[in-house]
Amino acid sequence: MTRPSDHGAHPIIIYLPSLGQTDEEPNRWVSAWAQAGYAVLVVQPLGDDANVWGTPEARSGDFERAARARFGADPMADRIARLSRLLHQISERSLRGEAGLEGLLWSKVALAGADLGAYTTQTVATTPAASLAQISWPVAPLAYLAISPYAKRSPPVPDSTGTVHAPVLMISSRDDIDADGIVTDTSLRRLAFDRLGAGNDYYLELASATHRWLGGALHAPPNVEPPAHRPTAPLADTEHPGKGGTTAAAREAMAPDSEEFESPAEKSAHSAAAREELVKARSRALTLQALSEVSFAAVSIAFLDAYVRGKPEARSWLDDTASQWLQNGDRLKHR
Repeated sequence: MTRPSDHGAHPIIIYLPSLGQTDEEPNRWVSAWAQAGYAVLVVQPLGDDANVWGTPEARSGDFERAARARFGADPMADRIARLSRLLHQISERSLRGEAGLEGLLWSKVALAGADLGAYTTQTVATTPAASLAQISWPVAPLAYLAISPYAKRSPPVPDSTGTVHAPVLMISSRDDIDADGIVTDTSLRRLAFDRLGAGNDYYLELASATHRWLGGALHAPPNVEPPAHRPTAPLADTEHPGKGGTTAAAREAMAPDSEEFESPAEKSAHSAAAREELVKARSRALTLQALSEVSFAAVSIAFLDAYVRGKPEARSWLDDTASQWLQNGDRLKHR
C-alpha cells in the first residue's frame, strides 16, 4: 500500500500491474497518484501472472505462448475470483482500523491496471452486475483506468465488450507494442476503446511511449525501446522521413567499407559528428520523456479527481481544456 504523506482519509486506487510484475515493484504512476492524495493498493492476484517467465514455455524461449496463455478465459475467471477474495479481506481489515489500512474511503474507489492488469480492469468494467454478484464482488469502482488496453479482432468472450459500470480512461501510445507478441498492432488499443458501450469515456494517446514505460517501470525510457516485432532506427521520424531520421551512427553502420578511404582527420570529424548527434538524440529523448510523463500524470489525475473525488473543476479541465493543453502530438479523445 502506497499512501499520501498526510494522515487523513483517502480515496483508493486498486492497481493491477503488468504481466510478469510483482505487486512490490516500484512504479512511477503509483507514486504520482499517491502524491496527488490517493492511497494506492497494488495487487497481482495470481502468482502465475508474476512468475510467467519461469514457465517451461518461457524457459524454452516461447515467450509469446507463455504470455498468451495468461490472457485466456480460464485464468481471467480465476484472477477475478481471487481478486474479489483479496479485496474482501483487505476491506474488512481496513474497516476494523488495522494499522496501515485505516482511513481508506471504500466508497471512493478506482480500479486501474496496465497490460494484463488493464485487461482485467476492462473485464471487470464490462462484466454484468449479476455475474459480479455471483462472486460477491466487494467494491463499486467509480472509475476505471486501463493502461495499454487489450483487444483482439474478434472478442474472446462475450463479456469483453459492452456497457461499462463507470467512466473509463484508456491510455496508450503510437508505439505501444509489447515485446511478447500479444499486441503487435497499435490499432487494437484503439479498438478496445471503440468497443466500449456508450459512456463518459476517454482515450489518451501519447505520441511516443513504449509499452514497458507505459506500465510504470521506473527504468524504462519512453521512446527508445525497440519493438520486438518491428525493429526501427531509434528516434526515427516515420511521419517525416529525412527530418531527424537515421542517426549519423546508423548511416556509418550502413556503409562500413567507406572508412578505408577516409583520412584520419575525416574519421575524427565523422566520429565527433556521430557523438554530437547521439547527445542531441538523448536530449530529445529526455524532453519527450518529460512531456509524456506530464501528460500521463495530468490527465490520469484529472480523470480520477473528476470521477472518484467528484471535483467539477477537474472534469471541466478534462472535457474543455486538456486537448488544447497537450503537447508533442499527444491526443485526448472524449465521448
